[in-house]
Amino acid sequence: MNSIHELKNKVISEILQTIRHPYLSKHLSTPQIDDVKVTLLINLLKQNNFSHDKILHYCKALMIHQIALDTHEKVSTYESTPLDREKKQLTVLEGDFYSGLYYDALSRTGEIGLIRELSFAVKEMNEEKINLVHQQFTTLEELFKCITVIESTILVHFAKFIGSEESIHQVEKECLKSRLKKELDSRTFETGSDFMSQFQKVMCIQNDSALLKEELSKIIIQLQN
Repeated sequence: MNSIHELKNKVISEILQTIRHPYLSKHLSTPQIDDVKVTLLINLLKQNNFSHDKILHYCKALMIHQIALDTHEKVSTYESTPLDREKKQLTVLEGDFYSGLYYDALSRTGEIGLIRELSFAVKEMNEEKINLVHQQFTTLEELFKCITVIESTILVHFAKFIGSEESIHQVEKECLKSRLKKELDSRTFETGSDFMSQFQKVMCIQNDSALLKEELSKIIIQLQN
């Protein structure tokens, strides 16, 4: 059986090959593939004794679905300049293209039940994305629960679908930790995010980015133990 590293490289290579479109590639940047989620999916499938072909099939389908969701979310970040409007239109088409690839992959194998299960996951994710912007969180537990759903719900629902509920806690923990590490990244940290805005309010820290970084670093270390 292939190692996790070999499988991950093969999955990522096949995803990039599948989603490549000459026109989109010319005008838009290549989508980012979440390395942590690919690894979690491979581990989940290997632990449940799925074949090599099935591992590739499910990893490609679910990660293309995740890419489609991430791509559609980018649309709201564009401004109203003519160039941005063109990029916005292309990005919508890009997300729709990836969504079509995902549905085609699962419908070809008759996995309508999985499509339905993941539609519930997307509904949960979207609800929590709205909460992240508008809800007044009073504790870190509430905020982290919101982030955990946003980051892990696709994998969690898939774990439920294949009867691997015992894996859910680890999946949630790793997805939360991965998101917090991304938030700590200097580029993200300096520009701010909905999460950092909420984190700042919950921690009662105003205009002290060094202290915010320190507190977030401490939490990530705690999650690693």
